[in-house]
Amino acid sequence: MSDTAEETTRDEEFDAFYARTNRRLTAHALMRFGRDRQGVEDALQEAYIEAMERWPTVRSCPSPEGWVLTTMRRKLARDGRRWRNRWKPAELTVPASPAATVEETSEALATLRALTTLPPRQREVIVMATSGMSYQEISTALGITTRGVGSNLHKARARLTLLLSIPPGSDREGERLMSLSPRDPLYAALSAADAWLLDGLCAEEREREPGRGPGHDSGRGHR
Repeated sequence: MSDTAEETTRDEEFDAFYARTNRRLTAHALMRFGRDRQGVEDALQEAYIEAMERWPTVRSCPSPEGWVLTTMRRKLARDGRRWRNRWKPAELTVPASPAATVEETSEALATLRALTTLPPRQREVIVMATSGMSYQEISTALGITTRGVGSNLHKARARLTLLLSIPPGSDREGERLMSLSPRDPLYAALSAADAWLLDGLCAEEREREPGRGPGHDSGRGHR
């Protein structure tokens, strides 16, 4: 295969990866990091650009998506002011899911608002846990002990269950959440907020596509 053909194949592979993961990783990143949507999206796009430049290496990673998120996290961390202040309560302007009921939207926004009140480490841990990562995987990704993972998860769970008026789980260290059981009300609330956010982002992207016709408002968000 010629160099040009290899480059074309590589570009096509990356384009497919980007199209398949961008909206989902955006939703995850906003849940995990963001009260500043623009800052989060800018950092994520920078991470994707770096992934594109290193695609032969990135695609061979156990999790290319994890590589992108880790690179994004480092970019956010380098902005010290944003990193220090991210935990402060604030509204996150996001597109609403067009398929959601008024009640579902209200519940999703309440969950997102509650997440913004958590310190950054607690917020990261509980969102990563909800996405299906184990204690060990979170420990490796964040550079903390598994005991630290459990402690942060427990604190995050305690605050969120209080803010969202959710009955506390029977396991004090949050193992029910880590098990991804749909019966866990906090896991269900976080997963529903993630799905609501993803649906809204996908709908917003469709609205931005050419040929949607006059009258669409792609810049409108919800608080």
